[in-house]
Parts: sequence; C-alpha cells; structure tokens
Amino acid sequence: MEFEGKSRGELIQLIEDLEAQLLGLKDNAVKYKASEEALRLDEARLEALLKLTLMADASEQEIADFALEETVKLTRSEVGWMGALNDDDTVVLLYNFSSQARKECEVIGKPHSFLVKNAGIWAEPIFTKKPIILNDYTTPHPGKRGFPKGHIPLKRFLAIPVFDGPRVVAVAEVGNKHTDYDYSDVRQLTLLMDGVWRVILNKRAKDALMESKSQAELYVDLMGHDINNMNQIALGFLEMAMEKLDRDGVLEAKDRYLLEKPVDTLNNSASLINNVKKLQNARMGGLKNRVIDVCAVLGSVIEEFAHIPGREITINYSQSESCYVMANDLLRDVFSNIVGNSVKHSSPDKPLIIDIQAIKVRAQDKDFYTIILEDNGPGISDPRKAEIFARFDKKYRKTAVSGLGLGLVKTLVDDYGGKVWVEDRVKDDYSKGIRFVIMLPTAEKSLL
Repeated sequence: MEFEGKSRGELIQLIEDLEAQLLGLKDNAVKYKASEEALRLDEARLEALLKLTLMADASEQEIADFALEETVKLTRSEVGWMGALNDDDTVVLLYNFSSQARKECEVIGKPHSFLVKNAGIWAEPIFTKKPIILNDYTTPHPGKRGFPKGHIPLKRFLAIPVFDGPRVVAVAEVGNKHTDYDYSDVRQLTLLMDGVWRVILNKRAKDALMESKSQAELYVDLMGHDINNMNQIALGFLEMAMEKLDRDGVLEAKDRYLLEKPVDTLNNSASLINNVKKLQNARMGGLKNRVIDVCAVLGSVIEEFAHIPGREITINYSQSESCYVMANDLLRDVFSNIVGNSVKHSSPDKPLIIDIQAIKVRAQDKDFYTIILEDNGPGISDPRKAEIFARFDKKYRKTAVSGLGLGLVKTLVDDYGGKVWVEDRVKDDYSKGIRFVIMLPTAEKSLL
C-alpha cells in the first residue's frame, strides 16, 4: 500500500496534502456552482431582454411592468418598484410596484410620485449615483425617513441608479431577498435595467417619429381641407352680399346674415389656427406640467359661459374645495372646449342646463379626480361618438369631423395621464343630452 513504510511525519504530511486537495476540490465546486449560477442568471437576463425587444406594440407602462417582475425574479426578491425622473430631476414618477408589493402594501393612497429631496434612502442612488445595499434594514442609516402606516416591512434592500449618459434618469429598487444582496445582484439588476431603458428610449423615439409624421399630415390636411373650406364659405356669402349691393345699392336688416355668416366662419378659422398653435406648443414641450387646482379652473370656465347675451344658460356646479392634478396651462381649454360645444350645438331658443361635478375616485390602485359635464342639448348619436375625439386618426381625416376642439381635449387629457370618454346623459337615448367624463390623476398639494 502507499502508506506502508511511511514514517509518522510522512503520514501526517500526506494527510495534510490530502486535506488541502479536498479543500481545493470543495473550493472549485463552490466556484463552479457560483459560475453556474452566474451563467443561469445571465441567461435569464438575456431571455428577459429578448422578450422586451419583441414587445414592439406594448406601451411604455407594459414594458415597465414586465421589466419590474423580471427584476424581482432575477434578484430573487419578494418586492420591487421602479420610477423615472421628470425633466428637471426633482420628482420621481413611479411606473409601478411589483405584483407582490401591490398585494402586501396597505398604505392608503399609494403614491405615484415623490419629491427627490424628501425621499430619503429611496433617492440615495440619485444623489450618489451609486447602488446601495442594506442587508439589515434595521441598522440605522442617515437616509432613512421611516415608513408610512401599512408599508411592507423591509428586511433587505437594494437600489440602483439607471443612467442615460452621465445623468440618472430612473431608479430600480428591490427588497426582501431571503439571503444577502451582493455584487452579483447589483450587476444583474444594473445590466437588465440598462437594457430596459434602451428599449424604452427606442420606443419613445419610434413613437415620436410616428407622432411627428401624423402631426405633419394633420396640419397639411387642416390647411388643405378645413381652412380652405371655411374660406370658400366666407367668400360665398361675401360675394352674395356684393351682388346684393351691386343690384340694390343697399343691404337691408334681413341681409345681415350675409355678413354674420362669413364673420362666424372666419372666427372659426382663427380658432382652428389658434388650437393648432396650442397643440404644437404642447407637443414640443413648451408647456411643463405642474400642480393645478382643476376645481378652480372649472370655476373660471363657468364664469365665461354662464352669462352669454341672448341665451338662457344655467350651469350647476358641485364644487370641491380643491382638486389638485398635474397639468399645464392648457387644462382650461379642455373644459372650455366641452362647455363651448354645449352652447354652440344647442338651440338658442331653448334653455340650456349644464351640470358639472368633480369627485375623487380610486381606480386601478390610483386616485383620480373625475369631472363629469353633462347637458340637456341635442346629444350625439352613437356613430358620431366614435368620431368626435378622432380628428388625429387617419380613418376620420376626410369625414365630417372638423376642427381640433375635441381632438385637442383628447390629446391634452392623454398627455396628463388621464382618460376621457362620452356617453348619453339618459341611457340609450342620445337625444336627451350628452355626458363627458374626464379622469385626471391626483397630485399632492405639497408639489406646488
């Protein structure tokens, strides 16, 4: 045998060599397992990114939702959330919480944004531009600000910044992994979120290109169709007035319509051009969103339309003390277009009643102010309901849909992250009047 004839010292040395080899084998096994796990995570991350590249028709929200769930799985966490910074880096706009976080979190009115300066440890990656790991969340940390009532208890926490060049543009944060977070988790989360941000940027660029093309086509259509038609109508009435003057040498009171009609038509043309300018301003980012009291805006619109000479108009308004939303200076146009249409399309010989109310509701885990505007006018038939907001849709470009009023309403409400739709005031009887419903996400007064 190999041990025969060996001295005690030689046997001890041999045993020590064997123990060293065994330790080496164990170390190699651990490294192999770690390499195997790293390879598995790399494959999972690449598979997630491949799926993301195939989500060509998905919205940015759907992309973020998918990425967030993959982030939680990839880091073997229980919960997570992600958000993007606004243009001036002062507010983080949350895309979403992970599905498990939504189930477990009992915070009333889950926030959809937060001020960076007040965010404490959540904003640490933004300030330091570095990842942060807390494997014992109970340990004191200068960035901690405490939890709101109902918040999920955190045991472990990992957060990373997402960059676009030198600027931090987003943050991704996960929590409650069963074992400690380490460099591998930071690496996987950073690489995944970098890929996700590239996908989001590509989608934004593609959507912007398509939107620019659509807008260009719309402006050409407006100039070549709507404004040209309005000018032809105005010219027609003015030519009739000229013929009357040439023939009779005077215009009588009964001929007043020959001048009123072209004035109205030219006013409509000017209004259309003004709406185009507003739309361009909004599309080019010329107006930044800020916290606005939508109830106060409604009050000013009511003052404008409540006392029109020659019209009997009653506007009933159930007003809340304040209703704060994120919007811009064109918010007033949303409501003035709708109320203005109620006045414009109702019979001047009949009393017009407009009821307006603003109520706070919760839908899809978010708080909204729902503004309902309804009238007792002639209503809108079902086929027309499908068209009134669709001026930007090629399908309706050459139909009777004219102007930009309600198209502008839809565009602005979409830009504010809200929803707008129209329905009969009396169910299944459109002739009894119309109801417009607008939902706008709430905003914190503290963001003023």
